[in-house]
Amino acid sequence: MIAITVETPLAQRLNHPLHGDSQMQPSDLDLWIRRDPAGRGLFSQHHHESPPCAEHLASASNELVTQAKSVAVVTGFYVPDATTPAAETDGPLGATLLADVLNLSGVETLIITDELCESTVRTAMASCGVEIELLVCPIDRSLSHAWREELWSCEPGRSLTHLISVERVGPSLHEAHHEASCRNMRGQPIDDWSADLYRLFEECPAHIRTIGIGDGGNEIGMGTFWDEIGYRLSPPLHACRTPTNWTVLAGVSDWGAMALATAFTVLRSDLGPLNLWTTDRLLYALEQMVEAGPTIDGCTQLAEPTIDGLPFATYIQPWELIRQLLGLDL
Repeated sequence: MIAITVETPLAQRLNHPLHGDSQMQPSDLDLWIRRDPAGRGLFSQHHHESPPCAEHLASASNELVTQAKSVAVVTGFYVPDATTPAAETDGPLGATLLADVLNLSGVETLIITDELCESTVRTAMASCGVEIELLVCPIDRSLSHAWREELWSCEPGRSLTHLISVERVGPSLHEAHHEASCRNMRGQPIDDWSADLYRLFEECPAHIRTIGIGDGGNEIGMGTFWDEIGYRLSPPLHACRTPTNWTVLAGVSDWGAMALATAFTVLRSDLGPLNLWTTDRLLYALEQMVEAGPTIDGCTQLAEPTIDGLPFATYIQPWELIRQLLGLDL
């Protein structure tokens, strides 16, 4: 067991007191997850400006509580240029946590990924003991088109009310050639290693509402405010143009998924599903993802139990703070 302590100074730096009887608000969650200790995402620069999508977490959680009947959570970000090409650690854990919380709360939920990320996502789900349906999209574009058509025409896809993306790449505009291309944080095109799952969000029936969760700017959902973030990225061409109805921004995408799950359970006044997600459970799953996935850190490109270059003790701090304020077991 690893002992992680969330010290009071952290809450003080975030300008929020540790009062156990205080009512947690989405604005509190937004504040805690919009830190960027790795200095590599949207919040590493221009932090003095008004944050985009400031009310989206509150609106998205309310939407899920009042309207969600059947939800698909899309995740998996492949890193082909690493020494050991693999899916990255950020995304699958947060997506699994969010999907499990929704499912245990009575919302029919499934997870979607692609062929190259399948092993990592399955390992995350299995090591957490989460048994929900996983759909796997082929990489080949000609096959993925037929796959999407089948999804929309058959169950469970036909009954979906919401799509949520957690750290999933979407297309940006290649300024030199004026063509859409999915790119990693280093600006390299990765279309040959990534299924075009962003098309689910661009082509879904009008009644399906969408939520995007990301941290670096190249993820599905960032097209909601593309003009605001494009200039922040270097090079700017990998700012994703795919919009969603709501966009949740975080220093680490997993944190955004955790915050959405938290806001959802708080609004429902049922913290039971959240309480199951302990530090030990997340650490074990992360270690298993790296060992058996295989899975690598997307920033360091190393097969180690870190997320976006952060050691687990730093990565888990916002989640431990949330649990402490909610009075959940640490």
